Formats: sequence, C-alpha cells, structure tokens
Amino acid sequence: MTTPILVLIICIVLSFFFSATETAFTAVSDIRMRALAKEGSRSAKTVLKLRQNPDRFLSVILFGNNVVNITLTAVCTALCVSLFGRYWGVLAATFGVSFLVLIFCEIIPKSFAIRNPNRIALFGAQPLAVFTYILAPILVFLNALVRSLMKSLGLLRREHFATSAKLELKGALEQHNGADIKSQRPMLKSVLELDEVILDDIMTHRKQMVSFNIDTPLSELKQQIAACPYTRVPMWEKSPDKIVGVLHAKVFFRLLSDPRTQDQCLEKALMAPWFVLNTTSVLKQLQAFKQRREHFALVIDEYGVLQGLVTLEDVLEEIVGDIVDETDRTSNNGLFAQMQKDGSVIADGSYPLRDLNRQFGWNLPDEQASTLAGLLLYETERIPRQDIPYSFYGYTFQVINKQGNQLVSIRITPQQPAPSPVAKD
Repeated sequence: MTTPILVLIICIVLSFFFSATETAFTAVSDIRMRALAKEGSRSAKTVLKLRQNPDRFLSVILFGNNVVNITLTAVCTALCVSLFGRYWGVLAATFGVSFLVLIFCEIIPKSFAIRNPNRIALFGAQPLAVFTYILAPILVFLNALVRSLMKSLGLLRREHFATSAKLELKGALEQHNGADIKSQRPMLKSVLELDEVILDDIMTHRKQMVSFNIDTPLSELKQQIAACPYTRVPMWEKSPDKIVGVLHAKVFFRLLSDPRTQDQCLEKALMAPWFVLNTTSVLKQLQAFKQRREHFALVIDEYGVLQGLVTLEDVLEEIVGDIVDETDRTSNNGLFAQMQKDGSVIADGSYPLRDLNRQFGWNLPDEQASTLAGLLLYETERIPRQDIPYSFYGYTFQVINKQGNQLVSIRITPQQPAPSPVAKD
C-alpha cells in the first residue's frame, strides 16, 4: 500500500505544479519580469525566455499534466480494485480521481496562481526549464505532428497565434485609472494610433490655405507676407492649385534688407515644393519630416491634385492636442466649436471629427469622413436641409448655416437616451 499511495501523492503534487504554472505563465506581468531580470533575477530571465516560445512551454505543461493525471487515474483504479473489487473499485476510483483532480489539481492550484502569478512563475521557471530540456525530443515530434494536422485542417493561420503589442498597450492604458495616467492617456493613445491616421485627416484643406501669386509685384507681395502669420507660404502661378514653390518669410525679408540681394530675394527665398500623398500615415510623415529635416509639405491625391498642406505642427497636435501660440489668431485654423448653455455644441462644418471627439469626450466615427460636414453628408446621403434635425450615433445634428451646398455651421446635441433613426426630409 505504501508505494501506490506515495505515487498518488507525487502525481498530485506534480499535477498541482503543472496546473499552477500554466495559469501563472499566462497571467504573469512581462513588465515586472523585465524589471526583475534587469536586477539580475535568474528566474525572471528564464520566465521571459520561456514566454518567447509559448507553444513550447505550453506543450511541456500539457504533456506533463496529462501523463501525471493518467498515471494518477491508473494507480488509483488499481488501488481501489484491490481494496473494493472490480465493480465497486472502478466506481470508487472514478469518483475518487474526479474529486482529487478537480479540487487538488485544478481549482486550488489555478485559483492560487491567478492571485499570485508572478510569484508562482518565478518559483516554477527553473523546474519547467528542466522539464523542457528533458522532453525536447518528444516535444519536437509532437509539435510537428500537431502543426501538420492543423495545417491539413486549415486551422494553422498566422493571425490565430499573433498577438498585438499595440492592443496590449491600449488595454494597459485603459486599466490604469490613476490621475496622472488619466491626464496623459489621450496623448499616449494618440501616439499608438499614428500609423492609423492619414494626412487627409489632419491636413489644412486647400480652402483654408494661405498662398500668394508669384507674379504679384514685389512691393505688394512684401505687404502680404508681412501681414501673414506663417513663416512658410506656398506660391502659385496662374492657378492657386499650381504650386511652384514655398516661400520662407524669414529668408525673404533678410534678403530683401540686403541691397546686394534685393533683386533676387524672391527667387532665393523660394524652396522647391515637397508633395506627399494624402493617404500617407501620420507616423510615416513624421519620420519623413525627421529624415528630410523639413517642417512643411503639400498634400496631393492619387491624381496629383492639390488637397492641402501639412506641417510638423499638425503632426504634433495630433499627439498633444491643439497648440495655440502668440501668432495664431484662433485654434484649428480659424475653425470654431463652442459649447452652448443647453449642452449642445455649435461647430464649423469643416471641424475635424477627431478634434471634436478629443475636445468634448465624444465618440463620433471618423472612418468614412474626417470632418463634421463630411459625416453628416455621408450619413444622410444628401445635402442636408437647414434647420432639419438628423439623428444618428446618439447625437442630433442640425445645419444652422449654409452657403450654397457648403455646410458652414452645425449644431450637435448629445441624445438622451439611445440614438434614433436618421430623419427623412
């Protein structure tokens, strides 16, 4: 009796270990492990190394757990049959093993591990590494067999196993509710989303662009540039859509003040225009600004038609929010969005949806349209009539001012309760 009972105890202990380790390695904090590894913790380094190949350590745990549980079942059945006979012994073994495995090999170890994942992972790292080394030949065969079976069944796809570090970071930001994190959360989320936003969403549209005719007399052009709040101004020839260069105001006035360069001040202060595609991501454009050491680019569409301009400041504002300095007349290129006493907001039709969401804590979708007017046009599938309310996404939209087909100003009222269908006119 001593040997079977001793084997049962060993099997329960090993099953406890494998179950607890499986849960702990799934819930362990990588950030905590990296910090401990930098401090010299050997176990933390082993945890990180094992987690780099999750298929391998999970195979070790599952293989070991199944072998132990099967051995536990066989020994317990043999012991019960010898004590109670074939019929009652099998019945007793069935209920006995079920109770032992459920309580001591599943519920208790996993409940303990989920409450102490870092502690259990550090404790089990070295033994698990030893098991991984011993079982390596078997695991190679099993993994190859499993992958071939999954591939034949069409279940082996990269997206099934890939994890998104970006989603993990976003989730971590949402979980932390400290005051310091809350104030920085919008900026951190914006950094993570830079590759999801395109220049079309943040550029200054050509209708709001300030540009000058290169054929303007120098005396008049000097006055126009002096009155302009921008240091870089596009210059066009024959048509405002035909940009031939970008004038640097500071260089222009420095050359103009020197009698030796007065006659050529315009030509020397003019820089070659840099055209970028409107579908370029903000992250790529930021990298391009750094590589070219430039702060200004003109945005075109796939047909080469001018759409607007983008600056380094536009990219930074996408991260930190609107930046207004002493030279800016208003924020958002003169566009307005003002909260009213009744809780509604009156905004310019060209106001960016992303800025509205950030400013008022809303959740208006910006996948199909980048501006408030664009969203209203997309949802109504028509030119909205003035003073007719349209309701969707939990908000009521009402055009207050129109100029032809252009939606100049729109009132947005958050609904209470849920959104209603789009109004028909």
